[in-house]
Amino acid sequence: MSIGVHNIGQGCVSCLDYDEHYIITFPNGYGRSILTVPWVELGGECNINCSKTGYSAIITFHTKPFYGGKKHRVTAEIYPPNDKKSICSVEGEWNGVMYTKNANGENVVFIDTKNMPIVKKKVRKLEDQLEYESRRLWKDVTYNLKIHDIDCATEAKHRLEERQRAEARERKEKEEQWETRVRSSSCFLHS
Repeated sequence: MSIGVHNIGQGCVSCLDYDEHYIITFPNGYGRSILTVPWVELGGECNINCSKTGYSAIITFHTKPFYGGKKHRVTAEIYPPNDKKSICSVEGEWNGVMYTKNANGENVVFIDTKNMPIVKKKVRKLEDQLEYESRRLWKDVTYNLKIHDIDCATEAKHRLEERQRAEARERKEKEEQWETRVRSSSCFLHS
């Protein structure tokens, strides 16, 4: 009746304007009720750590109990450098409203995802993109996924990743550092 995906590894987010670098782990994903009315939930613990500031957070995605309980619950604790005492707690639903407690102990809206504005992506045409822009790099994978050709999508992904590994080896041999092309943006996500 369900399937689980355990995410291993980590992501890195660099906020260049603040010279901050965050290491982020990921929650597990679950497809529930796959034979009836399917739905997706997240479960497990994520950690966010900034080596420069020393701040960290532990985010727990709670899976729905078999009987009762709510879907999509999340709790989080934020910690200052070198301290085991939380300075902020957050709880709610990751796809709804999350609350934090203020100094008086009352719940205050931290974020309301349902009322966030939807921002439409603005993307240049593929032919106008540079060689290493994401949509251009992954275009063969994306196309094959759209036409439901998983084998061709897998092969295209494999070719791209092998090319990137070879380029990384070549840079390492030449002792070259990868330079981010755009430096004016606030944050970048690396994997």
